[in-house]
Amino acid sequence: MSTGTPMVEVRFGLDRLREGAVAAAGSVGERYQPPAPAMLPTEDLVDAVDVAREGRELDERGVPWLVDGLIPQLGMVGFLVAYAKVGKTSLVTALCAAIARGDQAFIERAVTCVRVLVIAAEDPPEYTAFLARHLDVSPGRMTFYRKPILLDDAGLSQIEGTVREGEYGLVYVSSWQAVIRGLVKDENDNMGAVAAVERVKQAARRSGVPWLIDAHSGKGESRADDADPVAALRGASSAAGAADYVLSLRYAGSPFGPRRRLSGKGRFVSVEPIVLTHDATDGSYTLIGTGASSANDIMWQRIEASGALSGGWASVSNIASAIGAVASGKRVSGGMRKAIMSALAKRPAVDVKTETVRGKSSAFYRLLEPTA
Repeated sequence: MSTGTPMVEVRFGLDRLREGAVAAAGSVGERYQPPAPAMLPTEDLVDAVDVAREGRELDERGVPWLVDGLIPQLGMVGFLVAYAKVGKTSLVTALCAAIARGDQAFIERAVTCVRVLVIAAEDPPEYTAFLARHLDVSPGRMTFYRKPILLDDAGLSQIEGTVREGEYGLVYVSSWQAVIRGLVKDENDNMGAVAAVERVKQAARRSGVPWLIDAHSGKGESRADDADPVAALRGASSAAGAADYVLSLRYAGSPFGPRRRLSGKGRFVSVEPIVLTHDATDGSYTLIGTGASSANDIMWQRIEASGALSGGWASVSNIASAIGAVASGKRVSGGMRKAIMSALAKRPAVDVKTETVRGKSSAFYRLLEPTA
């Protein structure tokens, strides 16, 4: 017959287990308390009143410029974009020399004198030396690094340290495609390109000086006077969008001629097309004019020199072929068609008529006979 003692022991044992479970739950709850939420550093939180005041003070003082209107003297990253062999490196070498010398102006734009670091990572050392043959700078004012380098964390750290130690005021890198090889999957890798640009921007911010990087433009770059410079960069379009500003260098006339068209767009930068001419005998650049009017005049000079209008009525396609702007059997691009028509519009020496050809209205041009 049962005495009840085992039941009491069982009940006592269950109570002990229950108490132990509660105690364990309590200890687990204390041990895994959710952490306090992370916060942005208090010292980096700035009231809107102070930010607005800072903006007004900058507006009153004016944006500091390394080259007026083209390169802000701030820790920012800019791209100079152009087709291969248009003359990016030649132009920037001359610009860097003007900055290093402390010239009063470059292409009629005020210049601030600083020490310049050139990262020539793409071209052969001999070619870099050849482009520099006309330089006239004092020793120590402009330094070349003529070896390959990547803009990864290690490479950026080396450049930053050199800038800080050498007290450089401008970093010029040639070229973007050479210094990001292996850092992106391919030239259309938008995520990789943005990550690369952001790393460079952070390095520029920390250094406190402008970085200018030249880059190759895409095959479909517009040559129109009102073309957007930001759309010119080859490959990942987001790379240009991530940069602080973009400068665009294009032919202004024949690819074999000395004239180039420069424009820019981005943070603080807004430069409508300006036309330059390059003197290969001394490496200098001279401003010819600004805006579409100078481009029209240059196009008119090409048309006039080609004799395209001297043989009677000529279509836009005939004129484009005569000036060498279109290959045989190829169609004239929309940008070139627009450039030719703009150059001929309201030109006093040119007569124009409109005819319907294959159901479409087409313009034809010829030179007016000189009046007595």
